[in-house]
Amino acid sequence: MPTLEERLDRARCLRAKGYNCSQCVYMVFDDIHGFEPETSARISAALGGGVGGQHQICGTVSAMSLVVGAAKYEEPAQKAALYKDVKNVCADFRSLNGSVVCAELLADRPNRKPCLEYILDSITIVDAFLRK
Repeated sequence: MPTLEERLDRARCLRAKGYNCSQCVYMVFDDIHGFEPETSARISAALGGGVGGQHQICGTVSAMSLVVGAAKYEEPAQKAALYKDVKNVCADFRSLNGSVVCAELLADRPNRKPCLEYILDSITIVDAFLRK
């Protein structure tokens, strides 16, 4: 498993190349989901900007959910446990950032961060979750 710093560095590089927030998170967990970079970029592309640029659920949060699902889900009987895990990583993100909604995260407010920081927060949260 790559180190957290390796994942963070890779996400910074992806962002610099123009990948969106959800792609930067999802693509650095290829050891979990098993997709090639081109495929993982396509799978996660539409989640950027709060799902297709609608500023709904933050793309990084959506990507976290996909990674947790890839790591923990194998059959329908695991759905309740998966939902609990997703709620927990979302709660961690909300605790750090005050919301999981893109429009709220991007609003002019005192604790507003650049999107790259939301990307790094999400990767850090999922990395910690996977290492438990």
